Amino acid sequence: MNQPVLFSRQPIFDAQLNTYAYQLVSAYEQPDAGNRGSNTAEIVVNAFSNLLDHGHVKCLPAWVKVDASWLYDAQFPELPVESLVFDLTSDALSVPNLEEILKNLADQGYRISMPIEFDTTLYQFAHIIRLDCQQYSGDSLAEHTLKLKQQRGLKLLADNVADFEQYERCKSAGIDLFMGWFFAEPQLVSGRKLARNELVMFQLIGEVNSPDATVDSIEQIIQRDPELVASLLKLVNSAALGGRRTISSISEAVINIGLTELKKWVLLFALCHNKQVPSELIGLLLIKAKMCQLMTEKHNHVDSGTAFMTGLLSGIDAVLGIPLPELLEQLPVQVEVKRAVQGGNNPLGKLLAQTEAYIRADWELLPKGEEFHFVADCYTKSVTWSSDLLKELS
Repeated sequence: MNQPVLFSRQPIFDAQLNTYAYQLVSAYEQPDAGNRGSNTAEIVVNAFSNLLDHGHVKCLPAWVKVDASWLYDAQFPELPVESLVFDLTSDALSVPNLEEILKNLADQGYRISMPIEFDTTLYQFAHIIRLDCQQYSGDSLAEHTLKLKQQRGLKLLADNVADFEQYERCKSAGIDLFMGWFFAEPQLVSGRKLARNELVMFQLIGEVNSPDATVDSIEQIIQRDPELVASLLKLVNSAALGGRRTISSISEAVINIGLTELKKWVLLFALCHNKQVPSELIGLLLIKAKMCQLMTEKHNHVDSGTAFMTGLLSGIDAVLGIPLPELLEQLPVQVEVKRAVQGGNNPLGKLLAQTEAYIRADWELLPKGEEFHFVADCYTKSVTWSSDLLKELS
């Protein structure tokens, strides 16, 4: 059996929250240098750098960390230069003839990112300068940005952006690119009320979870929102649910999906209805949902459908901009699910915690050995599944 590719990815955004690139993070601190130019690199880039853009799949640059040992070996992936960005780590400064190596890479057309702490004489080979936004106040950030902007052609990247407040501060200072998990943090809006289509969605969530639900009662709710009707029909005819024949009516779609499946998919529709949410956040929640579901194979005391719903719910506050406790009061889901998404230590909560640890590359929080490879395999499958589903539903 082939071992899974042990990588996670983190999106890098531009100022409009479009995805600019994916940082690829290895599960190993010191991967085998001999494999760096092999087919493994191509597999990683192709599997983890695809993005759905207006219904079309496009390959974004893979943002790859390059340390001193990598530069010593000079074994770079045999991939098109436009598909990579080399992000130098601080220890790269210890490499002899670093300027010559960087010049050679730049002459070949590779894009290079380096920390702001590097000698400014090396900036001539850089396309992107990376700074840790946690290290700068508002005034000092603007000051550094102004100086760096005088270097023609340089983009500035703010790393470790923790929330939308920091994103806005960096954006105002003139930063071009942003990296961090801020996009998955809720922007809570005081007095925020659910929109009409969101109210319909919550009514539908309540109905499919009611023991008295019927096909007719569910159809009556779905008919109130044309976009919801279109979403349901797309889903039931998609390969994600094994669609083999065209279904055109709501009642037939509900019967075909079944109430058990419908319970989790209406949550997906609720997430996708909010057009202000970065597509990366929807993709992230789909990856978490599918990964939680797949991981129940080794957690057979946890229901797979419930695990899927837990993954989706784990970021619904970030999608809707309403505090999680307030949202959970309106959602007729199991108490164990509510405990899990609020950080509980119940079986569902532990499953969700493992999923989030892998996605964020917190490797030390995961079990070692065979189970770690299992978690990695679930992640790889979930990324592919999420990308395919979004393409079908777009």
